[in-house]
Amino acid sequence: MSAITLRILRNTEFASPYRKLLLGKDLNDREKETLLKIAIILINTGDRNVQELGYRVLVLYSNHFSDYEPLYDIAISKGYYPVAKTIENGVGQDNFVDESFYSAILFSLGETYKSGEMYLTSQQTQLAAYFDENVDKGVAVVAPTSYGKSELFVNFCNRHENATIAIIVPTKALLAQLKRRVLHARKNSDNKRKIVTHPEMYNQGDTGFIGVLTQERLLRMIQDDRDLKFDYVFIDEAHNLLSGDQRNILLAKVIAILSARSETTSFSYLTPFLVKPENIKTKYTDRDFAEFIISEHLKTERYYVVDLREGGERVLKLYDQYVDEFVPITNRPPSREIQFLKKYGGSKNIVYLNSPPRLEKFSMSLASSLEPSENTKLQAACKDISEFLHKDYSLLDCIQRGIVYHHGSVPDVVRLYIEHLYSSLPEIKYVVSSSTLLEGVNIPSEKLFLLECNKGRGHLSASQFKNLVGRICRFRELFDPETGSLAMLEPEVYIVASQYMSANSNIEKFIKERVKVDKKIEDKLENVLLEATEITEENQGAVDKANEILENLEPGITGNDARYAMTNLGRFCYVNNITEFDILRYEEEISNLLEGITDTDQKISNAQALMDLIHVAFIKYIPENSYKKLQRLSQDSAKRFYCMLLDWRMRNASYSEMIKRFLDYWGQIDDPLVYVDKWGDTARSGSYNESWVDISQKTNKQKVNLAIVRIKEEQDFLDNQVMKFVETLNDMDLLDKEFYTRIKYGTMDERKITMMKNGFSAGLASLLLEKYAKYLTINVQANTVNLNEAVETAMVDSGENRIHIFEAGFYTS
Repeated sequence: MSAITLRILRNTEFASPYRKLLLGKDLNDREKETLLKIAIILINTGDRNVQELGYRVLVLYSNHFSDYEPLYDIAISKGYYPVAKTIENGVGQDNFVDESFYSAILFSLGETYKSGEMYLTSQQTQLAAYFDENVDKGVAVVAPTSYGKSELFVNFCNRHENATIAIIVPTKALLAQLKRRVLHARKNSDNKRKIVTHPEMYNQGDTGFIGVLTQERLLRMIQDDRDLKFDYVFIDEAHNLLSGDQRNILLAKVIAILSARSETTSFSYLTPFLVKPENIKTKYTDRDFAEFIISEHLKTERYYVVDLREGGERVLKLYDQYVDEFVPITNRPPSREIQFLKKYGGSKNIVYLNSPPRLEKFSMSLASSLEPSENTKLQAACKDISEFLHKDYSLLDCIQRGIVYHHGSVPDVVRLYIEHLYSSLPEIKYVVSSSTLLEGVNIPSEKLFLLECNKGRGHLSASQFKNLVGRICRFRELFDPETGSLAMLEPEVYIVASQYMSANSNIEKFIKERVKVDKKIEDKLENVLLEATEITEENQGAVDKANEILENLEPGITGNDARYAMTNLGRFCYVNNITEFDILRYEEEISNLLEGITDTDQKISNAQALMDLIHVAFIKYIPENSYKKLQRLSQDSAKRFYCMLLDWRMRNASYSEMIKRFLDYWGQIDDPLVYVDKWGDTARSGSYNESWVDISQKTNKQKVNLAIVRIKEEQDFLDNQVMKFVETLNDMDLLDKEFYTRIKYGTMDERKITMMKNGFSAGLASLLLEKYAKYLTINVQANTVNLNEAVETAMVDSGENRIHIFEAGFYTS
């Protein structure tokens, strides 16, 4: 039997009845019997891909004919207990479940895999045990979405109350989500230990805390306290380490530093997709780790392709990843994307587009084809967002028609809130999203539609694509006792060649290269600080740069000869992750310039002076034609603009106020061409980039929506790019203390500052301190905040904006 391969099967008569099953056609008794016999043979071969095909046949057969006895038997034998229990509890029960002793034994067996209200698969149960056994030495877990990777370290944290633990997440958006899970998981426990999400929450000497941090925040923490060590470090979405971008090179640096600090620190890695876990091992660490790779495949995806472009074939085809064949289904699908989506969509749908501007445009087009809902919950949500942002926000038109859109330029708390709305309201059927969904966002969806195949400037990789596919038909929805369905074992993924794709995009080639099951896929190693990355002439410069930075952060760590910063300025630049210019080349020159300011004994105390100093001390040293957004800070108009933003920041202006002031600002400027980055439709004279708009030609509603996305993007730019220069100048003791504090927090109120360090937005912190202080316990010295969960009821009773109530729920305990 081990000699059977997919290549052999593709050249047999098996394909004919299998194709009929794929298409949902009737089969005669002989064909049914033949398929079931073949499925049993395939499941018992030695080839894993062939075994999966055998299981696929049984899933398709059982769902098509509502005969679940074959699927039940194989689910029991493979340890797919959630599938078996779903069948026992309703699906197909009349067909075969009886009162026999054997049935009772099988029922009892499944009950041993129950965890809370959910049933676990055999490998899920094994994973939990394996993780607990090996976490002290470190373990790499490769498991698809839905397998409870996050629960592993959340549960671990609550069982190890005295351990000092760091959980590294890839985005700031995930900090609040993960902190909330840790908080809520301990609600019935006396364990109220500190959860650190910001470096300034940490007090030197703290132990036994849980740090939920991005790599940038963790770097700052361990540089501020060079004695800080962790017992356990968990790296979430660890496949990101393969990437060669600066953030993931920084992640590798942080891992190396923490490893050098303590020989006993355990490092564990969690990821939905990785071919070889050993590929994420970083340089300058001597740690091996155990591996656990989930090999179960409960779901068996259906992939559809259709070309709706002008001149396209306009034939809907099913691509089978096992027989490697495109099977035509109909040559008369709807000819437009929106009509196609409405015809083939389910109750919950993810629509993927790479570009946020195109994503919003499509959302508005889809909304215009639907009638607004009179649902009171939708109307209430729109009222809340309208008050929080603006009544002309385009998202409101979408929500009223059962659509939300999701990308990085939606304000953070609003993005979390619309995820909640989509998850909790059946009236919202569509989420139109960019790749923000790839980073651990878990929402219920049964179908996925890709109208673009790109992420950034390149195609979605095989791992990124599979990660996106894993977002639909999650176990929680699939096996929900009230709304679940075994039809969701067959997730439907549609790749639609649309007006948003280039004319030469080959969707059939795209899908084959990513899901053909016997195609060899390898990890793409780009991070120069991974042991397995090949070092060539092309990337040697990046290696040298990474080693230089690492040595200056933790001297002696690489064991190589290195140049070190000779000035405080140089050292602070490394600590604050300034990598845009050659620090060692210019540190003395910049230090001399800054000493001249120090000698005047006049510390910087206003935004204009700050922006001027950032320009002359840092921006002018960045090489030409690089970091163009930062280079803009050399222009007087840009400096005036960021002075305005800093002034708003210093007094914690609300979103609604900032939107109004953006509109006022655009109404006062002489030049109607406004820089809006990717939201532009016009190029300036001498430029090919359409990064501007003629603001005088935009309607008020268009201006409002441009203001909302630009405020979010400019806030991110200040936080991620400009503030590291501000921190360096403050480390050099060049900033007035109150001025610096107001730039950081927009207030001098120590209680409010403590709350903001703990992740509370400025608006929520002000509201809680003003009206709900009795539910707060704030320890300014320890940098801790406890918010009693009763506050949510009190806020509801007082009619507070539901966005504030929703945000407060992230911090209650």
